Amino acid sequence: MDELDRLFRKIYEDNVNGKLNDERFCKLSDGYEAEQEQLKQEIESLTAEVSEADMETTNVSKLIAVTKKYTRIDELTPEILNAFVDKIVIHEREKKDGKRTQQIDIYYSYVGIVDIPTDEEMREMEREYMQRTTRQTA
Repeated sequence: MDELDRLFRKIYEDNVNGKLNDERFCKLSDGYEAEQEQLKQEIESLTAEVSEADMETTNVSKLIAVTKKYTRIDELTPEILNAFVDKIVIHEREKKDGKRTQQIDIYYSYVGIVDIPTDEEMREMEREYMQRTTRQTA
């Protein structure tokens, strides 16, 4: 952005001093202004990404601190539950195929919902892992 400002001032001075005609000045200044607008948008986008990454890093640090405090949990107490769980959302019961089901979403502190794989998904991941490791050792 600073470099574009410097270039814009230079072409302005060249135009005022007669080194650059008005038509050429307009083309160059339009190009610089378009590039500045694009850079401005990129800066905003990257700033938002950095801010989000900083927030995630802070949240992970907080989660690690809480986890270190409770390295061995023998009994689930209200204090421990409050430290690890932000909220629990219980959905309406549904009846599917003659079975009643009820979805429960647990929002963990600092990380939100954690997608815990089902037993079948765990077995599939294990099979894939075993296939990769046997191919690498062969």
